[in-house]
Amino acid sequence: MLKFRLAKPMLLAVAACAGTVATCGVVFADDDQTQALKEQMRAMQQQMQQLQQQLDALSNKQAAPAVAPAGPPASAASRAATGKAAEETLSPLEKKFDNFLKGFYGSLDVSVDYTTKGIYNPVAYPYGYASGAPGSPYVITGGQKATPYGRVGWLGAMSSNGSSIGYRGEHRIPNTDVDFIYQVSSAIDMAAAPGLQNTWTKSSNTVLGGIGLGDTFVGFQERAWGKIKFGELYMPYKNSTDRLNPFGTGLGNYADIMGNSGGDNRIEFGTRSDDVVYYTSPTWAGITFDLAYAFGQQLDPNNPGSGNLFLNCDDGGYNRAYSADLKFEMGGLYLVAAYEIHKQVNRSSDGIGANSPYYSYLVGQGPKGPNAYLLDWADYQAYAGEYPGAAAAGSPAYSTAVDVADEWAMKFGVQYNFDFGLSVDYLYEEMHREVPPEMEFQNERQRNGMWFALQQSFWDGRDVVAGGWAHAGASVGDPGGQHNYNPNSTGNQSNMYTLQWWHKLDKQLTVYFDWAETINDGNAHYDIGAGGHGIKTDCHDATHNQFTDYSSAGPTTWGGCHEQGVSTGVSYRF
Repeated sequence: MLKFRLAKPMLLAVAACAGTVATCGVVFADDDQTQALKEQMRAMQQQMQQLQQQLDALSNKQAAPAVAPAGPPASAASRAATGKAAEETLSPLEKKFDNFLKGFYGSLDVSVDYTTKGIYNPVAYPYGYASGAPGSPYVITGGQKATPYGRVGWLGAMSSNGSSIGYRGEHRIPNTDVDFIYQVSSAIDMAAAPGLQNTWTKSSNTVLGGIGLGDTFVGFQERAWGKIKFGELYMPYKNSTDRLNPFGTGLGNYADIMGNSGGDNRIEFGTRSDDVVYYTSPTWAGITFDLAYAFGQQLDPNNPGSGNLFLNCDDGGYNRAYSADLKFEMGGLYLVAAYEIHKQVNRSSDGIGANSPYYSYLVGQGPKGPNAYLLDWADYQAYAGEYPGAAAAGSPAYSTAVDVADEWAMKFGVQYNFDFGLSVDYLYEEMHREVPPEMEFQNERQRNGMWFALQQSFWDGRDVVAGGWAHAGASVGDPGGQHNYNPNSTGNQSNMYTLQWWHKLDKQLTVYFDWAETINDGNAHYDIGAGGHGIKTDCHDATHNQFTDYSSAGPTTWGGCHEQGVSTGVSYRF
């Protein structure tokens, strides 16, 4: 076709040149010569007209659609064969470029949020024991502390909600049935400059813009033995139950509570890990499993973390991690069990700035008291010796000998998908921290949790409505650190409720509306938006004091906050 399209203008150009020559020849030639030239031109024009007719006939024949005999519509197999034939007409270079483009994937998700921290005029007092020793009633030991500082009511914001672009592919190793697989993922902040934090406190899975901030790996796969990956990855503990969380990265997704042992933005058992080896099994009669190991590169096995500097809340550092799941799927039924353990988790900085009366009692005993071994007096005294002014405002951390311990979580879930578009999800979770009995008083990491969700699709899936409820049970203890701890309060349980509606404009483009609300007991401080939403609405105010002992070190966390918010946005996936 390309040659035919080019032939016609070329013939016209030749004819124009010939006409020009003939015209010019009339001026300079005598009559005999002119007559001979005219005859030659006439013959040439006839030849060109014949050639043009042949070209037009060939061009029309090629452009005419093929007339198929009447009959039933083409089958899927014939359509696939036609597509394959069309693909085979591509040149090798075009095939390579087409395959290259197929490797790109991504999600662009931007929402407008209107949320409140729900910190409604709380009061905070220092508490102690009436007799000065544990076992006696709690009494207020000082005046009321400052009220929340800053804008803690309704605020508008924009969120990027896990937006990312990535590239993945596979390459068959010659003379084998093994594929080399790879993936590179980059996080995108659609609403703010990449790299800037969106909250006062750092979240373990806050997404920043940059290549590699996403599941990024290389590996191998083979049909008979499964798949193995090496890189930065979400662990099986999270991946295995993602399908039970229809809210994705919305304000009320289940990660606000599930996998979140301490409240706030801490998603210890639902975050991405570095230096991971990840194995996925083939499917046997509906059964699959995953295993993962995150290398521990901490030099000090007894003090993982960021150095545990004075008045820093850098707890949560651990040495290495193991994660596994077991899944069964048949028909509309999906069953899952998952387990993950973090070795040698450092929580010693929970003591710094604590409001706990028992912590106050330990500090009051001093470095020579009978229970002095529970606190890190050596580091505290060394720091206070170098910076005497800080000693009056500061306090020691817990000793790494008693507050560096293993933490593990397990969960069991079920999902059933009915034929009429209804999906029912239920998840039960247990979290545990292996501390000695004398440290149970501050163990907020040990509790249970539950999640229940319903999802219904309408009009062939064009519209989907979902509702969810998550519950955080009471922990065995409370460090009283960095929140207005009240030992006479009602406890530290929490309930989160959420509703969301999605409308699909097509297979890739969706608009949605989301509502969420978290109701915390007096000493609980769970939020909305943890686990991937761009902006987390938590219980922190905007306190600027660096040294605020028995209240907090930095922005104060107000237990009993009542966050709620709405979010509407658009999501495009490719």
